[in-house]
Amino acid sequence: MAAKDEALQRIRELLGEGALTADPDFRTGVSWTITCPRESLVAVMRIFEECGFYLESLTGLDFQDTLEFVYHMNTYEPRARMAVRVLCPHDGEIPSVSGVFSSALWQEREAWEFFGVRFSGHPDLRHLLLPEDADFHPLRKDFGTVHAYRKREEVYG
Repeated sequence: MAAKDEALQRIRELLGEGALTADPDFRTGVSWTITCPRESLVAVMRIFEECGFYLESLTGLDFQDTLEFVYHMNTYEPRARMAVRVLCPHDGEIPSVSGVFSSALWQEREAWEFFGVRFSGHPDLRHLLLPEDADFHPLRKDFGTVHAYRKREEVYG
């Protein structure tokens, strides 16, 4: 069984069919999008790691009503790239996946620094690019003047 198929099967068993959205034409740059609750994130990442995937990137999106973090997972198979989307309140925490993927150490530090979300269990959550005394998060839309600050539903429908 291909790594992608095995990972999808195991994630489907863990989260249910409704958490997975296929993109057979690869229009979004990923073959599957997985909507994952925060409390299941580490388990989902462990499945990816056991199936031979690697963490390609971690990025954040700031909406009026929530923050969303997108983990891009990939493996060396055609069209195996997947996105794991995790919602988090503006003042919430996300469990760190640095114990599963060591590359998350730097990526979570950067996400914390720029979006202000804490990664619980991260061993070294300190500033990476901003000055040590920075008390702001420049990718939050409440930083400076932003005219297109929308709710998540307005963007995704």
